[in-house]
Amino acid sequence: MPTEFQQGVCAVCGGSLTATTISHEERRGDRFFLFQNVPAQVCERCGEVWIEEKVLQEIDRLIERGLPTRIEEMAVFDLVQVPTG
Repeated sequence: MPTEFQQGVCAVCGGSLTATTISHEERRGDRFFLFQNVPAQVCERCGEVWIEEKVLQEIDRLIERGLPTRIEEMAVFDLVQVPTG
C-alpha cells in the first residue's frame, strides 16, 4: 500500500483521490491488528488506498503502547487441507 500521494492524484493510475475513512489491518509476526475509522485517500478509478505517514506512525504507536477498544476472536481456515483438481 503506497504511503505518499500527490494532492488529489493517484500515483498508480492517475485517477482522482477521495478523502474517506477505512478499516485497515496490520500484521506483526503472528499478531493481527484491526484499525477502524482510519483517515485515508482512495482512488476512485483503481481503488488504491493511500495513508499519510503521520497516520501510519500513530498506528505503530498504538500497536506498541495503545489500549484496544475491544478484542475479538477470529475464525481461521487453512485451505491447505482442501483437495485440488
